[in-house]
Amino acid sequence: MKVLEEIINVQRAAWENTDAGLRVAATLAPRRDSIVYKAHFPDKPITPGVCMIGAVVELLSQASGKALQLAKVNNIKYLSMMSPDDVEGATLAATLNGDTATATFTKDDTVYAKMKLTLTSNA
Repeated sequence: MKVLEEIINVQRAAWENTDAGLRVAATLAPRRDSIVYKAHFPDKPITPGVCMIGAVVELLSQASGKALQLAKVNNIKYLSMMSPDDVEGATLAATLNGDTATATFTKDDTVYAKMKLTLTSNA
């Protein structure tokens, strides 16, 4: 499943290479018609954590031009539930330095998730 096609849309994205690695910032929008939101959960949909991880991997893959995959979850903190309404206009900020990715999902003053992942390249 492609998270960025089926569950979360990227409205805008920008990236740059810095001394700290590849930095990416994206503004998000939900795919409200996604089966994921209809099933997780029908009366109060939330974005599954695994989909948030998938969005990070896919966005960093696009920005780096490499087919990246998750090798290890080093640390994740889910701080607030992220409904489709929360996804609308939220920001995903991520950095890839070597094989270590860090990412944060935020909107206004709310932090939804912070994560540190190890990614590997299929290339």
